[in-house]
Amino acid sequence: MTCPYDMMQRAVDIVNSSPHPTNKIAATLCGVERGDHPFIISETNYWPGEIESKIGRGVKIGNSSGTIHAETACLLHAPCTKDASLFITDPPCPNCAKNMTEAGIKALYIDHKGFKKDFAQRRGDQFTSMSMRIFAAAGIPVYEVHRKERRLDKVLEIAENYTPPLENPAELVSLKSGINKSVFEKNIERAKDKYKDAPFALALAEQGAGNFVAFSAASHPAVGYTHEDDLSKNGKYSFILQPINRILMAGKYYGLKFDPRFIYSSRPPTARELINLVGANYHRLHVGHDQKARDEFGPLAMEQLQAANILSFLNFPA
Repeated sequence: MTCPYDMMQRAVDIVNSSPHPTNKIAATLCGVERGDHPFIISETNYWPGEIESKIGRGVKIGNSSGTIHAETACLLHAPCTKDASLFITDPPCPNCAKNMTEAGIKALYIDHKGFKKDFAQRRGDQFTSMSMRIFAAAGIPVYEVHRKERRLDKVLEIAENYTPPLENPAELVSLKSGINKSVFEKNIERAKDKYKDAPFALALAEQGAGNFVAFSAASHPAVGYTHEDDLSKNGKYSFILQPINRILMAGKYYGLKFDPRFIYSSRPPTARELINLVGANYHRLHVGHDQKARDEFGPLAMEQLQAANILSFLNFPA
């Protein structure tokens, strides 16, 4: 078993290298990729290079900061996240909590000093009222790590036999003929029939050598919740995970490699979806326009990113 104190120390060792001037956070992800190869990834929160150089740190992208949070950076850059463990210097925000559930994280460890930082004190209500509720519903235990004393305190205990409900999970469709434009278009039309009026995203991807799939997901509450649950918004955060974020995170659960030519969103994505897409090193997105954007900030972010030559957008159908 990986030593939790050593994994947390890896995050602590790099936290001051974060470019953020006031809120420096770091995370370490450890898991196993295809072929039973263990991996360890450590990241800080950061601005993707193109956003930093072409737009700047101080400019919002739509209504969102241009940063990728440390825990989400680990998920985006991992080869596979299924049953991986995540170690974070600070309590995570609800958006990162949702990403963790979709990525299949099995356990979360938080450094005890993170609970005492000014940022955590100011945002502690969001961690308690939303992030912890999200982890509980998804069945992710949470531990507070005391490195010096080499002690783990349980913050959230999950019953051993608990299995979270899965309503409308992401879908994998095997592609016998490989990846090309025609296959992409046919699978988008098939997904439209499946998801009806719900916003969805789809990508063609490789799963292992020579195995190709169409991977899709609609917007949906975080893992463990259904549409029948009370999912009232809590300030700036929501329990709903948007389609592009879902395929980015769930794709890592399956160890998928998206073909950068064939990624689709049925509506203009939100600003945060677009920033995460940039953080995952994608530069092209096909966008349907028969569904309205969730808000005005998504189209604004699209304009900013396209004007800066960071992301290009192609209408679908052309």
